[in-house]
Amino acid sequence: MFVLIIYKQMNKAIFLLLIITTMSNSNILFGQSDQLIKTLSVSHLVKYPKGYSPTENDKKYPLIIALHGHGSNEKDLMGLTQHLPNNFLWISGRGPHTFGQNSYDWYEVTQMGTPDPDRIATALKTLDLFIEELIKNYPVDPTQIYLLGFSQGSMISMSYLLAYPNRIAGVIAQSGYIPPNIGVEIDKDGVTGKPIIITHGLQDPNMPISWGQKNRDTFRKLGANVEYHEFLMGHSISNESLQAIKDWLEKL
Repeated sequence: MFVLIIYKQMNKAIFLLLIITTMSNSNILFGQSDQLIKTLSVSHLVKYPKGYSPTENDKKYPLIIALHGHGSNEKDLMGLTQHLPNNFLWISGRGPHTFGQNSYDWYEVTQMGTPDPDRIATALKTLDLFIEELIKNYPVDPTQIYLLGFSQGSMISMSYLLAYPNRIAGVIAQSGYIPPNIGVEIDKDGVTGKPIIITHGLQDPNMPISWGQKNRDTFRKLGANVEYHEFLMGHSISNESLQAIKDWLEKL
């Protein structure tokens, strides 16, 4: 109950107390930087893959870009690294719009369900520039870039896949929805065959399960390679949803 109350107040992807309590040791075990990096257009945290050596200048790694939800921050999704494959370079970004103390958004929220398309389009351009910077500044395999989003971050991830599918290899969309108008043209041909895994809670009070099913149906109609899961959870992440994502990543 304590975790649930925190979640409702902070609107963060709180899932297991174990994940939260183990994050403090992650920099020792997995090469994670706890220092916020502000040198690029989007402030971010980084976790290098297992076995990474800065002396191997020519080696490139698959990249996961984590996009947090409404009113959260770059630290929120870093705990997932403990439960997913460790061969990925992880970058967790901070949304550029301040919502409150230590709380950020990828775009300014005006109302739930129908975000302003111009603001969505601006957020997508911000993400596109950030991806370009990451390729230039980190050991990234540009053919293996995946977006991992939760809630608002999931909305941006799915919208980016619709608009710029050739820039990324796939999407992990958790508890989000596709805005009715993303403010830019959809690249239907580019979406064809792109892998996406969508997870959604049957008891989600913020974004009903019908929204998750609509995400699934939209991408299937466009010919994407869709894996879809519903779980007995609310607007959150669970052990079961993490296992599905882990299995999906390991099949890539």
